[in-house]
Amino acid sequence: MKKLFWSLVVLITFVSCSSDNDDSSSISNQTLTGTVEGQAFTFMGGQAFFRSSTSTEEITIYLTNEDLGCETDFFDYELTISATVPNMVGVYTDINIVTQNGNNTPFNSLGETVEITSVSATEISGKMKLNKEGSEMFAESIFEGSFTVSICE
Repeated sequence: MKKLFWSLVVLITFVSCSSDNDDSSSISNQTLTGTVEGQAFTFMGGQAFFRSSTSTEEITIYLTNEDLGCETDFFDYELTISATVPNMVGVYTDINIVTQNGNNTPFNSLGETVEITSVSATEISGKMKLNKEGSEMFAESIFEGSFTVSICE
C-alpha cells in the first residue's frame, strides 16, 4: 500500500507539472522575415541607439529590409520595425514593437515578446515575432526571426 501511495504521488507530480512555453522558445532562429505593413520584409540592416545620452539602461533597435547601418539616417528606411529593450540579455514580454511603412503613421503593438540573445559595446542580437492581422484600416505585419545590428553613437 505504501508503494502504491508513493507511486501515485510521483505520478501526480509529473502530471501536474507543466513547462512554461514562453513565446521566445517558439521564435525562429532564422533571419527575421515576413510582412511589415502589408509589404514583404526580410531583415538586412538597421541600427541601435542607447535610449538617452545620460543612460545606457535601454537600447532602441531599428530594423529594415535595406542593407543600411550606422552611416545612414534611420528616417530613410522604407520599412521599419523598432522596439526599445533593456540593455541586457533576456526575454521581455511587455515590449512595444512599432512597424512603419515609409513616412506613414507608425503602428504600435503593445505587450509583445522580444528576446535579446547578446549585447556587446558595439552590437545587439535578438529574436522577435509579431502577428498583427490586417484589416480595412491597417495592413498586416506578420514576421518572426533573428537580427543583429550595430549600436551607433
